[in-house]
Amino acid sequence: MAKFKVVHIDGEPDGDWAMEREILAEADAELVVGGCKTDDEVVAVAADADAILNRMYWMDRALFEKLPNAKVVVRGGVGFDNLDVEAATDCGLVVCNIIDYGYNEVANHAFSMLLALNRKLFALDRAVRDGTRNPPPDAMAHTGRFTGQTLGLVSLGNIAQAVARRGKGFDMRVIAHDPYIDPAKAAALGVELVSLDELLAQSDYVSIHTPLSKETQGLIGARELGLMKPNAYIVLTSRGGLIDEAALVDALREKRIAGAGIDVWEKEPVQKDHPLLQFDNVIATSHYAWYSEVSIMVLRQRIAEAAADVLRGVMPRSVVNPKILERVKLAPRPPE
Repeated sequence: MAKFKVVHIDGEPDGDWAMEREILAEADAELVVGGCKTDDEVVAVAADADAILNRMYWMDRALFEKLPNAKVVVRGGVGFDNLDVEAATDCGLVVCNIIDYGYNEVANHAFSMLLALNRKLFALDRAVRDGTRNPPPDAMAHTGRFTGQTLGLVSLGNIAQAVARRGKGFDMRVIAHDPYIDPAKAAALGVELVSLDELLAQSDYVSIHTPLSKETQGLIGARELGLMKPNAYIVLTSRGGLIDEAALVDALREKRIAGAGIDVWEKEPVQKDHPLLQFDNVIATSHYAWYSEVSIMVLRQRIAEAAADVLRGVMPRSVVNPKILERVKLAPRPPE
């Protein structure tokens, strides 16, 4: 019998979990896949679990307190807004996220949206398909050159830095707003740091990469959209809720901005009657920016490895709540 029990609370029970089971077995751990829809189901399967794997299930203090054996919870992605991290810390859990599995994919997705909006690819495609070949003049409005135009990045973490490098490859001016970034790192990338208001007012293209938190919820609302140029585009690939979607609908309807690309939504999955989907100058995808055939395999591997590391007493690659390390002693991570 395995020493440790690991429960993937919202995984698909009939999925292929061979990779995860193999990685966890090396830490003397067995995997149970719960497919849980309610807290009662989570408790039923994971009350004695040593580690919790979680994709999108909301976990709060009340739930953590019902999992007394748990040592670690691993969020299967970069964002962790579905976890009450403070509560997890109080309950003695190490909280891990996965930061290195798909940042190039997200950067490519964000920049692809900007390119498609700029080049009017969807309007041109529709014109060919309906036989007119030439889209109406208003559909081709605000077709600028990338060269010499300004790309504004809200946050300058790993993904945004990758977007910055792509912008520089197109000879764009790149600016960013990030109060936490080392100015020397921004300077090394050739990125000018500015206030959020300055970024919105100066940018021809805005790409949002900040995490979602109480402080950033609704970060881009009516006032902020009102600062943007009428020929500017905005793209969101980090988390729904950072843009006030109702305010964005108004800005698009009143032609106060040129268009938008949205991959993440206030409420997911996005429904086909969502008001933003009425606009031809909106490119919509359904939380797929992270995906590639490689990234999905790396993500699965990293999730299992994070749980295995903590159960073995080793520092995982990423700890969301470093304060917990004052109470939970983990050995240094060996060089990779």
